[in-house]
Amino acid sequence: MRGRAAKSRTADLFAAVPAAAPSRAALPTAGLPIAPTLAAVSAPAAPAARPRAKQLWYAVVFPELLASEAAPVTLQRLCMHAQTFTSFVSIEPPNALLLEIRGSVKLFGSLQKLHADIDACWRRLALTAHSATTPSTLAALWLARAGYALHGDDAGMLPTQLSEVPLACTAWEGEALQTLRAMGVTRVGELLRLPRAGLARRLGSAVVQALDIAVGSQPAPRRAFVPKERFRARSDFETEVEHTAYLAKALEPLIEHCARFLRGRQAGVQRLRLKLRHREGPATEVTLGLASITSERRRLMDVAVQKLTRLELRAPVRGIELISGSLRPLSAASLDAFAGLTGAGGGPTGGRDTAPQLVERLRARLGEEAVYGFCLIPEHRPEAAWRRVRELRAASASEPIIAAEMPRPVWLLQEPLPLSKPDILQGPERIESGWWDGKGVARDYYIARRHHGAKLWVFQERQSKRWYLHGVFA
Repeated sequence: MRGRAAKSRTADLFAAVPAAAPSRAALPTAGLPIAPTLAAVSAPAAPAARPRAKQLWYAVVFPELLASEAAPVTLQRLCMHAQTFTSFVSIEPPNALLLEIRGSVKLFGSLQKLHADIDACWRRLALTAHSATTPSTLAALWLARAGYALHGDDAGMLPTQLSEVPLACTAWEGEALQTLRAMGVTRVGELLRLPRAGLARRLGSAVVQALDIAVGSQPAPRRAFVPKERFRARSDFETEVEHTAYLAKALEPLIEHCARFLRGRQAGVQRLRLKLRHREGPATEVTLGLASITSERRRLMDVAVQKLTRLELRAPVRGIELISGSLRPLSAASLDAFAGLTGAGGGPTGGRDTAPQLVERLRARLGEEAVYGFCLIPEHRPEAAWRRVRELRAASASEPIIAAEMPRPVWLLQEPLPLSKPDILQGPERIESGWWDGKGVARDYYIARRHHGAKLWVFQERQSKRWYLHGVFA
C-alpha cells in the first residue's frame, strides 16, 4: 500500500508539470528514452528570458487639437519636430502621433532619457501632451489617451498595463462601446478576460484583432509621414547689389540648381518665391508665377528676369533665396499650356518661344490677372456661357457646349451698349433664358454691318424693342 501511494504521488507530480515547461535546449535527441525522476520535478529549470520586441513605439496625444480645424496641418508640422528623434513618424488622426524609437534608444543613451527628451520638445512648443512608450502601437496610444505616462520595453507586461485603461480610449465606434457597457465591461482588462469567439460574434473580428495588436501578439504596419519636398537655396553677396540686372545674373546658378533638382525627381513647379534680403528691414518677396507646370531652366529664368526688370529696389540687396512651390509630377499635358499649338521649334531646346513663355512674360509685365484662360459653360445667355480661369487650356471635346444657330463673335463687350437700329445682315436668333435665377433675358440677336464694313453682333430686347451692341466680329 505504501508503494502504491508513493507511486501515485509521483505520477500526480509529473501530471502537474505542463508539457512545454522544459526549455528547447533541454529536449532530448530523437529516439533516446527519458527516465522521469523526482529530482527533475523538484528542481525545475529557470524560465527563459522573454525575447525583446523588434519595435518600440512612443505615442503622444495632444488634447488641444481634438476639436481644432487646423489639426491636420499642425500634426504635419509636429512630425517635422518628431523626426529629429526618429526617422519613422506616423500620424494618428485626429490628434496623436506614433514614433518608432527602437533604433534611437542607444543613440540617446536610454529609453528613459529618450522619452524625456521627446516630452521636452512638446513643452518647448507650449503644447499639452500625454505620452507613453510600449512595444505595441495601440497599447502606447491607448495608454497615452488614458494619461498613463508609462515607458516600458516588456511585451509580456502589456495585458497588465492595459488592465485599467477605460474602453473609451480605444476610440472604437459608439455601437461597440455601447454594447460593451450594456454587458458591464468598461475597461480593457475586463475585455481581455472574455472569450475571443464570443467577442468576435458580438462585436466583429476587428475588435479581436485590435486586442491582439494591443497585447503585442499581432503586428500593425503603419504608414510613415513623408514631408512635402520643396527646393530651397540661398546665395549671399560679398558686396551689396543695387541694380536688378546684377540680381538676375546672381540668380542664374540658383535657377540652374532648381532645374536639376526638378529633373532628378521628374517633377515641376508652377510657382517660385524669391526673397531679397537687405541690411535692415524685412526681406522683399517676389512671386514668380508660371502658366503651366515646368522644370525647364529657360522658362524659370525668363519669368525671374521679367519680374526683376520691373522691380524697384527699396534698399541694396545683401543676399537672395529661391523657394519653390509644391512639387507636382510632370505629364504630357504639363509640357505645354496649348497642347498641339506649339511649333516644332518651341521645345526646351528650340529657338522659338513656347506659348506658356509668352503668357508668363505678359503676366510678368502686365500683372498676374491680366492674362487668363477661359472655360465654356453650357448656358444660352452669352455673358454667362464662359468664365475666367487661371489655367490656359482649350475647351475639351467632352464638354457639353450648346450649339448656336448663327456665328458668334469672340469679342464680347463687358456690358451691352445702346445702339440705333443697324443694317441687318442675318438673323434673328432668339435667346430667352435665365428666368430661374432672376437674371432672365428675352432677346433677338442679329448680325449687322457698320458703315465702314465691320460686322457687329446686336440684339433687340423683345419687351422694350431697344437695340444694343453686344459683340464685334474680327
